[in-house]
Amino acid sequence: MKLILKSLLIFLIFWVNIFCLSQKSYIFLDYTDPSTLNTYPPTSSDYGCKYLIKILVLGAFPPESLDYNGNNIIYPNIVQISKNETASLFTVSFESGYGNYSISLGVTPWGEISYNYSCIEIDQLNIKVETNKLYFSEYTNFASFFKLEGLIYPLELSYDQNLYSISSLGNYYYLVKFKTISFINSQTNPWRVDILFPGSTALVIFFNDYNGSIPKIDSQEIVDIQLRPTNEYYSEMGFQHGPLTTFKSTSTALQTQLFFWDMQGSLHLMAKPLFGTPGNLTYTVLTFPSYLTLNYSLSYPNNNNSFSKGFVNPVSTYIEYGSGINDGAATLYHHYDNSSLLNIYSGSYFGLRNYSSKYFKYSFQQRSSEEIGVSLPFPFGFVWGNNSYYHINITKLSSLYSSDEFTLIFQDSITGQQMKLSNILPVNLVMNYTSPEIINFQTIDIGKFKFIVRINIKSQWGINFISIDPIGQIKIIINNENLISGTIYDGIWEFTLNGLIEQYEKITLGTLCDSFHFFYFGDLFSVNFPSKTINLPKTKLKNFNYIKDLKNISFLYNNISATNQTISNIMFLNFTNINDYKDQTIGLNLIDSKSLRDITYDNYFGAGGSLNDAQLKQYYFAEFDSVNNQFQIRFNIPANTIPGRLDFVLSFPNKIHIYSPSLPNNYQLYVYPLNIDIQGPVFTNIIKNPNGNLGWLITIEDSINGLDYGVISVFGLIDSSTYNFTIKPSNAVKGNKWKGDYEIFLSNSPCITQDYMIKFVQLFDTQGNSATFIKYMDLSDSGPIFFRTITNPFIYFYNDSNINKISITCKNEIFGSNFIPPKLLSFSSSTSQLDVGLINIVDFDFESFDDQGIKENQFPNVYLSTRNYETIQCISRNISIFDKSTRFRCSIEIPIGFGYPNGILLSVYGFINNGGYFSGYCSQQLLEMNFSNFISTNGTFTLDQPYIKSSNKISNLGGSLWIYGRGFGENCTVWVRYIDDIGFNQCETTTIYSSSLLIERIKPTNHSFTIVIKTQSAKSNEFIISPVGFYYNYTAPTSPPLPTNPPKKCIGNPECGGVNNGYCNNGIGCVCYTPWVGEDCTSKIIVIPQPSTNTTNPTIDIPIVGGGNDTKDNLYRSLISLISLRELDFNNKQVKSFNFEKWVYSEINNTTNKYLTTISYKNSVGEIVETNITVVLQWFEKNDTVIFAGQTLRMNPSSIKYTINITSYSFAQNLNHLQLIMSASLQSSKTDDICTSKSFGNTSDGDNSNFMKLKVNDHSVYGRFIKRAIVDNKIISVDNSILDDSINPDSNSYTSETFIGISIPFYSDSVLVDPDFSLLIDNSPASSNDENSICTSSSSSKLSKVQIAGIIIGSVGFAAVILISIIYIIRKRKEQQTIINKMKRVNQSAN
Repeated sequence: MKLILKSLLIFLIFWVNIFCLSQKSYIFLDYTDPSTLNTYPPTSSDYGCKYLIKILVLGAFPPESLDYNGNNIIYPNIVQISKNETASLFTVSFESGYGNYSISLGVTPWGEISYNYSCIEIDQLNIKVETNKLYFSEYTNFASFFKLEGLIYPLELSYDQNLYSISSLGNYYYLVKFKTISFINSQTNPWRVDILFPGSTALVIFFNDYNGSIPKIDSQEIVDIQLRPTNEYYSEMGFQHGPLTTFKSTSTALQTQLFFWDMQGSLHLMAKPLFGTPGNLTYTVLTFPSYLTLNYSLSYPNNNNSFSKGFVNPVSTYIEYGSGINDGAATLYHHYDNSSLLNIYSGSYFGLRNYSSKYFKYSFQQRSSEEIGVSLPFPFGFVWGNNSYYHINITKLSSLYSSDEFTLIFQDSITGQQMKLSNILPVNLVMNYTSPEIINFQTIDIGKFKFIVRINIKSQWGINFISIDPIGQIKIIINNENLISGTIYDGIWEFTLNGLIEQYEKITLGTLCDSFHFFYFGDLFSVNFPSKTINLPKTKLKNFNYIKDLKNISFLYNNISATNQTISNIMFLNFTNINDYKDQTIGLNLIDSKSLRDITYDNYFGAGGSLNDAQLKQYYFAEFDSVNNQFQIRFNIPANTIPGRLDFVLSFPNKIHIYSPSLPNNYQLYVYPLNIDIQGPVFTNIIKNPNGNLGWLITIEDSINGLDYGVISVFGLIDSSTYNFTIKPSNAVKGNKWKGDYEIFLSNSPCITQDYMIKFVQLFDTQGNSATFIKYMDLSDSGPIFFRTITNPFIYFYNDSNINKISITCKNEIFGSNFIPPKLLSFSSSTSQLDVGLINIVDFDFESFDDQGIKENQFPNVYLSTRNYETIQCISRNISIFDKSTRFRCSIEIPIGFGYPNGILLSVYGFINNGGYFSGYCSQQLLEMNFSNFISTNGTFTLDQPYIKSSNKISNLGGSLWIYGRGFGENCTVWVRYIDDIGFNQCETTTIYSSSLLIERIKPTNHSFTIVIKTQSAKSNEFIISPVGFYYNYTAPTSPPLPTNPPKKCIGNPECGGVNNGYCNNGIGCVCYTPWVGEDCTSKIIVIPQPSTNTTNPTIDIPIVGGGNDTKDNLYRSLISLISLRELDFNNKQVKSFNFEKWVYSEINNTTNKYLTTISYKNSVGEIVETNITVVLQWFEKNDTVIFAGQTLRMNPSSIKYTINITSYSFAQNLNHLQLIMSASLQSSKTDDICTSKSFGNTSDGDNSNFMKLKVNDHSVYGRFIKRAIVDNKIISVDNSILDDSINPDSNSYTSETFIGISIPFYSDSVLVDPDFSLLIDNSPASSNDENSICTSSSSSKLSKVQIAGIIIGSVGFAAVILISIIYIIRKRKEQQTIINKMKRVNQSAN
């Protein structure tokens, strides 16, 4: 019987198994991109290929894994992505060597699916390279692009990432950006790119050198180099405010100039332009702070297509880390209340010392996660003490359940020191939980590089936050304010993303049990959507080739003078296949120095830039003009940017960018502002405790744009009292927006003995440039540290790192009783429960008490914190007078979704008494005192409350407007109120998503307007839109009227020397033919050999052998010199005088020489400053013309032209002016029976100049002084005058000497003057009848001036040459003493 039963059981099992097997069949669906199965290796240097197969398996019993079969399959990895009751979704990744292969995947024996795939070896011999020109911009550094022809599949290139970066532009085009290390120290051709292939082979690509892409710099064009501070050892004024070096470039090249600060050949920091004028531009460069003494040199491009180095400075820096936190101790407190669902942990940190306004970071971390926290300065966390000795208490809100233990971290981010309360076990440890599941992932391209992202997520424990993690950029945190439907356990989140970010890496889902789950971009995510991946959409571009398709770029205005004004312009853009581009987003971003500064862009290390979210806000977008069948982009050119080519970038979908320097010259935009200002306002004078006042008297200057507004914050170094001062020109006690004095005064009654410190400064000029100083920066802030460093308003005070500190010693100091700080008597919140899906305003009322009194104008802060340490603060105001007992109140709007669903912790800090002690109360302490400490948010969470958070840009011309926020629904209406409207008017909407909404037909307006959204049950916040102004009122500047000479009567007999010498131009006077000159055209130019070069100073000494009516044994000597520069007041009284003593000589060519000297002096605040005088002497051998200050000047043969440039000068008063003094003399070796004369007046040949003529016997020196100069890049009139009445010239019957003064008005940056001199010969000697004549007794010639005629001096005999040589030797010995004597006479005249 048992045997029968056993047999029957086996029979039943067999048939059940047969039945089950008959039901176990599968359907295999392929979702693999077939183009990926025939491919190159992942990069050019790889030996094999990688593959990813996507399979959906359908069946009654979905498999947990797959079987595979095939050859040459390397590193197979089969992953089940998602499954349900009837399907499993798999990815299969593997590698393969070169060749054609197949793989089968399935569930044995119930089915399989097969794939053929190929790994194609790259044919290097078939690759041809098409290169483009090498170019430079501040944004890209040196860059170019190239095309690889002969490839059949897209290819990622391998290369040395230390030397350059390479990115794909599509269509086998690649952009290469060179890093500074690749060319600054290169000993070979630096413009070489090696594309790496297997077997250590490489495809070598050479680019033409940078000739033409940047101007070459001569070492003498780099002047006024100043290390700030001037000494080798430097103590930082604030953390990471390292030493700076400033210098001036006198190069007149109208193009971006490139300088690198080279740190011992290993680190190269790019210099940034600050302010000045073309030809006198100040740069600054950061010197990297280091305790070690490091050698720095300035690298710049030279004429040999390489980089020169010079100006070495050794620097070491005491880095201002401030005091650490290692002296303290930490303890942990915990409170758990199941009934109120409150679970908090408090960290207490005792015995901390010497606080000085730092940010401290408060965070928590689980073993498998990154830190989550907040960085805040005083008063957050400070509960007792003063800055010398204090305690910190903070409270963290935790969930009731957690998947892991955690650590509370208190960190000094500056020093890196930490205090940890580690391995804290949660109240309820969750051991088993399922991972959250992405049910759907949807993206919508709404244009202008914006994408809407919708994610449907299921989570057992609920979603706490979503983190979108770009590579190399700050994470984007999506909170529950973006929940648009469902719940945090099964809901849909919607938000917008920037499509310009180079690469998103992953999405992190944080749950309410503190578990973290990662989903990478490119991954499959759900069995329900097997064809979808987590990705932003890419525009499908059919046969697009941006570089080749670009047909034309032009501008409404070009060659623009953007001096002191913003210029609205239009770019016109066309393509060969324009119809393919009509629906594309095309963005324009300016990348000149000023525009990059506006977005705090840093490219110090010369690695080239990448676009980020901040730059998206600066984009101007193209509109299609259907009438002209082209795109147009309206944009604004910033005022006072760098002159020359203004660089820009055109951006397209799929992160394709075209940089303007790579385009043809006729596509470029040029601007020529006369001023350059991309530096914010700075301090130029600081007086501590002036006239017994406690504080500072500060002079703020911005000589070009002028100050707009600013803020200065002062901090007490004992009690942390803080005073904020608003700075604007109307608050100045003296001066104006260009230069004004401001009082930063504190109350000193009642007081304690302590130092006060300026801890924060931010000043803006009228063009948006800022200057910022922060004693201790928030290192968690995304703002670039280097940018803040170089814009330090204390730039001229680096020699005094304590300039921002003052001291007060109190005679009647108040001391707190037993070191007891203020007490909190009451603290209440207007609510204990919130629906944070609505717009909520919460009020807080509290009162404090102290025996010594609450310090006046010190306002405590209420902090509201979530479990993720998201923290907002509510700054209180006093509602009773400051006394022993003071009541405070504050109100704050709670952000949508803030604290949902775990609640909001409350704390209050920042009570300060008159005895120098502070106090505060964390949430745990408020709980223990039975005060409000928590707001619950776990009730209702409204999803349809509309709220506007941001918008895109709209211009004053009106049009369409995207707004972003939440709670926008199909039934919502949009209302707008313009400045002249009484109420709101409904406007048209065409596209509505939950988080984004498109408004059409916004009216043109130059004023801000307000938007509000209404639904049937709710109304949004009122959101103010400020349009971007486009004002097309630019007119090209006209040149100022040039000074002209008054009419003169034609003289001479015959008139004007006769028909061969000149002619009479009525109203002007005699106009002479070359070589005749003079008022009556009867003096003739002497043609002589070029005189020998003076390498000591810019003095011209010309020996002349007698000729004409003179005997040849009579020798003449002409001496022309620059004597001095002096400052005169409005009464022409001398204020300062500077003699020119030492010159640096250099030869430009065989007829042109250059001389440089520097004068040093103290400015109005006692600082040593310098002014550079550069003189260029040019000899003209034959007739020529030159243009100076808009005037064409005729240069005669054998004439010498002085071009004199003077850099910025620090005037004692604005009413003062400068006078440049020159001397000219002519001397004869004959001393008997001879006369001299001199004359000065206006020329008559149309050059509108003054002339000076010194005559000795029948020879003359003729000087021409043009009546205008180029001052601060503007053509203005100047006065030339003879100074012989005040300076006694050395004149007698055989020597004629004169001193000429060129008056220069008050200026800011630079001056350029341009006198010239010639030698003349007359056929009749000077006589006693001549003007200003001196004669010996035997010489009383009655010859008139009209009898003068000239001859040309030709070659001279051998004897004359010997005689001239002897005289020249004697002359050289006496020359220096002659000039010194002249300087003495000038100085004596001032006394």
